[in-house]
Amino acid sequence: MFYGASNLIFKKAEELRNRMTPAEEILWKHIHINEWKIKFRRQHPIANYVVDFYAHAAKLVIELDGGIHDVDEVKKYDEARENHLKELGLTVLRFKNEELFKDKKTVLTKIAEKIKNLQHSPSAGKHKLFVIKIGGNIIDDEAALSRFLISFSEFFSPLQGMGAILVHGGGKLATKLADKLGIEQKMIDGRRITDAETLKIVTMVYAGYINKNIVAQLQANDCNAIGLCGADGNAILAHKRIATTPLGDGGKKAPSIDYGFAGDVDAINVSFLKNLLDQHTTIVLAPITHDCKGQLLNTNADTIAQEVAKAMSAEYDVTLIYSFEKAGVLLDVNDDNSVIPVLNSKYYHELKSPLPGDGGAKIFAGMIPKLDNAFAALKSGVKKVIIGKAENLHELIAGSAGTTIVNE
Repeated sequence: MFYGASNLIFKKAEELRNRMTPAEEILWKHIHINEWKIKFRRQHPIANYVVDFYAHAAKLVIELDGGIHDVDEVKKYDEARENHLKELGLTVLRFKNEELFKDKKTVLTKIAEKIKNLQHSPSAGKHKLFVIKIGGNIIDDEAALSRFLISFSEFFSPLQGMGAILVHGGGKLATKLADKLGIEQKMIDGRRITDAETLKIVTMVYAGYINKNIVAQLQANDCNAIGLCGADGNAILAHKRIATTPLGDGGKKAPSIDYGFAGDVDAINVSFLKNLLDQHTTIVLAPITHDCKGQLLNTNADTIAQEVAKAMSAEYDVTLIYSFEKAGVLLDVNDDNSVIPVLNSKYYHELKSPLPGDGGAKIFAGMIPKLDNAFAALKSGVKKVIIGKAENLHELIAGSAGTTIVNE
């Protein structure tokens, strides 16, 4: 229920409890023992903040504002703070001190109505879960990976009331190792052809060194984590991809493409992953799956993140974050300042429709498969999908950076 609050925030909360304002004392008298039979805490640490009152059973924050909160600079801070709290799955009620002094009954009625609505909402009792996918641009950069994992740990340690599953790609290490061993690597449309020897290498690198290096760094940052691949705990069941025969120009069949030991996901072991999350353990997933017949398979990390997010949405309010080298979905792929902050299905359809004349879309073609997957995830129960830079993790979660994909 503290959402990663630091010792400094705990100390500040203790100091504030010893000097409550007159308005806080009045409200505390009425909600400390209440008709709703839920426990409120006063001056409670949450993430980087101390909130005036918090009821964990309802995930409800109540703030009382004095005159200082009418200052423009303070208003901006309050807005950013409230957005962050909402991203944690919390509801925020805000009252001015004058409201409480003049009409205490109305304030208490509004609190009662909000608690009743929260207790009867479809998502009541669901915890917040973040499924975050990081790509090769972070994996290949030791300093960037270290900074990301520090930022990640600040947000998700300790895990109380929400959880995190971190899905990682492979980066360039497997290719470098294959070159040293003289094992030729073949790529088609950016996807690796996984022959038997390559499978051994990617398993060693992805599920071995990269996965355990991430886990070790999380542990060093006080974020308890466990590293898994799809075979561990039967976490991810897949099947070997069937060789495809695409149609070429003029509708003629092109040569079939056999991706080797590439896997397509069939099922996610939700109960197994949930048991780990219930123990406040961060899960780090490597992009290696299995077919339940003894065969390991190399599976696209973006796909794993999507399928895990979809499956876990039955138990959690899931936010899926794809982090990559760009600042978000861009109108101009060469301009990081052209980020589209919010993208719904109608606008997306307009962006990927061919333009008159040259026939190209308004949006970078390489983003289309990722966005198609994002909208598919939303239709399957995922609450929100965010795309942006891993370096901006906190801002992505707060909604102040990247592109938020919504199902509207």
